[in-house]
Amino acid sequence: MTTLYPIVLETEDSGAVSAYVPGLPVYAAGDSDAKAERAIRALLGEYLNAHPASRPDARVRVARFSDTGRQRVEIVGVAALVGATRTAAKARASRANGRRGGRPSSSATGRTTRTKASR
Repeated sequence: MTTLYPIVLETEDSGAVSAYVPGLPVYAAGDSDAKAERAIRALLGEYLNAHPASRPDARVRVARFSDTGRQRVEIVGVAALVGATRTAAKARASRANGRRGGRPSSSATGRTTRTKASR
């Protein structure tokens, strides 16, 4: 089973980068993002090997602030961090296909379908 652990990287005033895993006592630092990532990866691996039953007790959510029009803050899922978006064509196909999914049919993309010639 694969478990995902969120890792937070913060740049300090001194330029050092701190890294930690929310919900676990795992902290590391480095001179750059890459060094902090290597350090937290190694430390998290060691911690999980020493404490295999550990599970973080933190729940990660994302606050999205909209400053266009009426300013507001929304709490959204973690997928917002990776920018989960759909293209307009996929959104149209999803509405048209309903539960079947959002892949546009070949006719929707402008391609014609070929049929086998009679022999």
